Amino acid sequence: MPTLMPVYSPLPFGAVLSGLAATLSPARAARASVEIGSWLQRGDPERELLLLDSGTTALTLALRATAGEQRGAVAIPAFACYDIATAVDGAEVPFVFYDLDPLTLGPDLASLRRALQAGADRIVLVHLYGVPVDLDAATALAREFGALIIEDAAQGSGGEWNGRALGTSGSLGILSFGRGKGITGGTGGALLGNDAAGRAALATARGLTAPGKVSPREVVALVAQWMLARRWLYWLPASLPFLGLGETTYRAPRPGARISPFAAGVLRRTAPMALREEETRRLNAAALADFVAPTQGHAMRAPARGTAGYLRLPVLLASAPPKLQIRDRDRLGIMPSYPRPLSALPGFASRESAPAEFAGARTLSERLITIPVHSRLTDSDVHRLA
Repeated sequence: MPTLMPVYSPLPFGAVLSGLAATLSPARAARASVEIGSWLQRGDPERELLLLDSGTTALTLALRATAGEQRGAVAIPAFACYDIATAVDGAEVPFVFYDLDPLTLGPDLASLRRALQAGADRIVLVHLYGVPVDLDAATALAREFGALIIEDAAQGSGGEWNGRALGTSGSLGILSFGRGKGITGGTGGALLGNDAAGRAALATARGLTAPGKVSPREVVALVAQWMLARRWLYWLPASLPFLGLGETTYRAPRPGARISPFAAGVLRRTAPMALREEETRRLNAAALADFVAPTQGHAMRAPARGTAGYLRLPVLLASAPPKLQIRDRDRLGIMPSYPRPLSALPGFASRESAPAEFAGARTLSERLITIPVHSRLTDSDVHRLA
């Protein structure tokens, strides 16, 4: 029985060669950055961007660049990727949590209002697993309090809100091009300035970054990523527990930099492949979601004005799931979501300026699982998962 990869990003070997060519030629690296920038502008010449070494670096810079002397706390979801905590720690900014609605993965608006009333003047909105949050409702609340929106679309490849790509509606947008993000440079991320306030913050962020450098480890990791994207090879790393594949851990902040020439060269080749991958993920997610009976759980779908990119299909089970056998879980690529909320993360949650209980976040940590939907799944795989 083959082992299913939890995530997959299209990566032809030609992209590895493109990365090496950009590493050896500054002119090629510059052209790659220009092409990527043009693609990320999405037809909006006023949108500005900064290519960075990761989405975490992008969020760290967004928080630092908007943390003026008069700035208050930043409101962050009580349940999200632990890299949010890494970025908050790296930016050294005060924060306050808001809860999530476990049936939508979007903000609990009453909880978000309380966070704003507690003094938050920036909101980080996160499109978990590519399922868009209701940006209209969150934006209306932000305007009421004069708060700036930082839209974290690190997992949002292929998702849209009102016909606009996720990451392009907030004042600042966060993108990631890591290994499992649908569009990959092996590493990499971007900070988008989408309006006047976002462009002003981006100008500040430019002065806070160092030039990107290529490391041998980056090249080796990408070649390994290319090799292990084969079903008949993926079982090997999946069978080695010490590699920690699929595990969620907090990573300490580190100095960030701009995107490396190698990652820019890779991304130049992989970005045009995104559309087909995104369409396949949506089709597989729709097929699998139809198999989730109401008595079993709730498959996440996009709100009325949104389109989900479905990095993975999130399903909120009706009750806490039994512990899956490690072998069976890995063979199917099914993973539990983040094992504890950010609001209960040791060493981080205790710094929050207004501690509270977050029932939605706790529910998600106990009952949310995620299912692979990427383009490497066959019809037989979808049947096995269903």
